[in-house]
Amino acid sequence: MSDNQTVLLLSGGLDSAALAAWKRPALTLFVDYGQKPRDAEARAARAVAAHLDLPFTSVTLPLSDLGGGLMHDDHPLPGAPSPEWWPFRNQFLATAGAAVAVRHQLTRVVLASVRGDGDRHVDGSLPFYERLDAVTSIQEGEVRVAAPAIHLSTVELLREARAERSLIGWTVSCHRANRPCGDCPGCWKRELVLADYWPSRDT
Repeated sequence: MSDNQTVLLLSGGLDSAALAAWKRPALTLFVDYGQKPRDAEARAARAVAAHLDLPFTSVTLPLSDLGGGLMHDDHPLPGAPSPEWWPFRNQFLATAGAAVAVRHQLTRVVLASVRGDGDRHVDGSLPFYERLDAVTSIQEGEVRVAAPAIHLSTVELLREARAERSLIGWTVSCHRANRPCGDCPGCWKRELVLADYWPSRDT
């Protein structure tokens, strides 16, 4: 079923690809914010949107001067809750999505945080999204912010979306580079998730 008032942040990863397949948003949005794997992510996001026959757009949000962690320069910031932590990243992305929603006369922006993301950084948690939604929705445009898969693990999300190999094959997960490094939280998660997911699917 199409969610015809929603902009979905599409990074090209497993979670956002599965959420796109599940929710069928009115528009998918890729944000280049200066992350190291942005070229691979942009190609994957565009390919996922095309595979699902969903509208796609992209924007550039120059945040390199504010970045940190594996996706920035391989050096976690002092006090970082996880190696890949980029300060306020999801807040920036949600705000960009809300601005795009206003431009396209849409009313909702969704991000693909899943259960457990909040254990690694607060901006992957349900309380974060509830508070961000409150701040965004009182502003002009009244855009709502949500994370519809926040109660699901990635494997559960893939099952909910009935994600097949033809979709997953377009996705990327590496935090460090445009080719899988095999040695970052994104690559480790992908290996574990797919090892758990494929035995459950008759593909």
